[in-house]
Amino acid sequence: MSSRYLIPLAVAAALAAPVAAHAQEGTYDPGKWLVRVGLSQINPDKENLQIPGAFLVVDSDITPTATVEYMLTPHIGTELLVAWPATHGIDLKGFAPNTDSRVGHVDVLPPTLSLNWHFNPNGMFRPYIGVGVNYTMFSGEESRGALAGTEFTLDDSLGAAGQVGVDIGQRNWFFNANVRYIDLSSDIDLGGADLGSVDLNPMVYGLHVGYRFGRMIPAPVVAAPVAAPPPPPPPAPAKCADSDNDGVCDEADKCPGTPAGTKVDSVGCPLEQTLKLLFDFDSAELRPESITELERVVKFMGDVPFAKAMVEGHTDSVGTEAYNQTLSDRRAKSVFDYLSSRGVDPARLSSIGHGELKPIADNETAEGRQLNRRVMLIRTDSGM
Repeated sequence: MSSRYLIPLAVAAALAAPVAAHAQEGTYDPGKWLVRVGLSQINPDKENLQIPGAFLVVDSDITPTATVEYMLTPHIGTELLVAWPATHGIDLKGFAPNTDSRVGHVDVLPPTLSLNWHFNPNGMFRPYIGVGVNYTMFSGEESRGALAGTEFTLDDSLGAAGQVGVDIGQRNWFFNANVRYIDLSSDIDLGGADLGSVDLNPMVYGLHVGYRFGRMIPAPVVAAPVAAPPPPPPPAPAKCADSDNDGVCDEADKCPGTPAGTKVDSVGCPLEQTLKLLFDFDSAELRPESITELERVVKFMGDVPFAKAMVEGHTDSVGTEAYNQTLSDRRAKSVFDYLSSRGVDPARLSSIGHGELKPIADNETAEGRQLNRRVMLIRTDSGM
């Protein structure tokens, strides 16, 4: 492999070095670095260069690719694409039928630097667009067939690049798909004769697995000062009325009547609750009788403006696990959509499905399966 192929890999290593350094220091700053690794198919334009009586055609190839992206802000990131050199066949395509033949191949390395805009940086589905610059390097030109023994070269190319893509996944690991366009033109020399410029302008289709890094730094150790003798304790405050014994005075309790033993926040509202929303078999449609329960949640989210919640969907065990996972996602999403439509800020909500994995009743009985077709509301704020 030519030493110039090591340039983008060295840049990627340099970009990744601060991540390793921060990891060793032990701080945590989520979401600054994103690394994606996978495969890309590079599809040049067809019939790239016309010569007397024929076309020279550069075919497509699939090659391992990786990107390293640093988020300058929650929405803006700078990204470097690196790849293993792709080997493209060069075919001579005649105007007459059945005159096609392979006449050579060339290795292509297309590192690309982009500036990306992320539309929904904190969501499960995070589309983005990007523009940047590409520097494509050609090497390993080799002729064969009708051109065997004839030396040919292609000049390196500098051009613009654009892309659209999406990251799918809520936490560290995620799936990525992207499509790039590269403005790529190169002068081709065949046997010492300049054949002119070949416009490749490839579309690049990529599928990757990604990981989002953070940084960990321990708090500095400060020697404890010598403490002065503590003052005498203040007199115990007068005990307030607490009808439901949740530790929050009745005058400040926004959720009176909380069942005994329920964990509550600073205003007496549960941090976890099962909504009385049951669903018909194989359905994510909200029943009319569910509206009262949902309106109670709408009122709660209005009374407690700091509250954030995860809506969890569940199913019974009838059907395949994969189907039930999708059905539970739909049930959670139907509750999410209703609450959003009633004025609850979607940024305060998230939804997820657990399929059949977390039953609360026996799936062997019709009554148990009905109870398992449910939605839960889990508080995700600190409760303060």
